[in-house]
Order: sequence, then C-alpha cells, then structure tokens
Amino acid sequence: MLKPKVISQALRQTLNDVVKAAMIMTSEGSLIAFAADTDKEATIYAAISANIWNTYRKKNVYTELKYQILHCEEGVIYITNVGPMILCLVGNSKAINDLGILKAKGEAIKSHLEEPLLQFAALG
Repeated sequence: MLKPKVISQALRQTLNDVVKAAMIMTSEGSLIAFAADTDKEATIYAAISANIWNTYRKKNVYTELKYQILHCEEGVIYITNVGPMILCLVGNSKAINDLGILKAKGEAIKSHLEEPLLQFAALG
C-alpha cells in the first residue's frame, strides 16, 4: 500500500536552495502528499497549479500536455502529470536561472513515483 508519508519523504528530497515546495495532488487539487514550509502554502500552490494545469489541458485537446513551467512574481512553478495525478515543484527566484535543474528534478521524481501512483490509482 502506498503511504502519503513515504511520498512526502521522496518529495522532501527534491527540496534545496532553489526548490522550496513539492506536491502530489489529485487533478482537482486535493493534496495527496507534500513537502513545503506550511500546510497553507501547499494548499494554495496545489489549488493554483491544478487550476492552471486543467485549464491548459482542456484547451489543448489536439496534443498531450507534458509539463508547464510558469514564471511567477516570486519564482517559478513546474507542473506535470504523474499518471492521473499532478506533480508540482515550486522554485524560488533563483530557479529562474536554473529551469533545467527544476525540470530535471521534476522528471526524476515523476519517474520514481509514477509506477506506485498508477498502481494506487488502479485500486481506487
């Protein structure tokens, strides 16, 4: 059985001086697991990320959306799907200069969690 605590530990490994938060959420934005300074921050990031991801995914029906990198006032957000769920990494202002690192971290954690999350989704 997949445990949110184990996922949170894996997400915590992505955090450094560039990545300040990492989350796995449902496509509706409900948090499954996260690594962030506060619950409130994670909830806000999840709601915004899920909304943006779903808006672009629905508008872009002819191609499959792989990931998004969004520049924000205080940094950068990387969003991608992991099976039926959404992965979000939030980078601080330093991440603007390290987009490749942010994307690489996102792809690494995605490949690490994709199979267990697909199995978990198949059960539900």
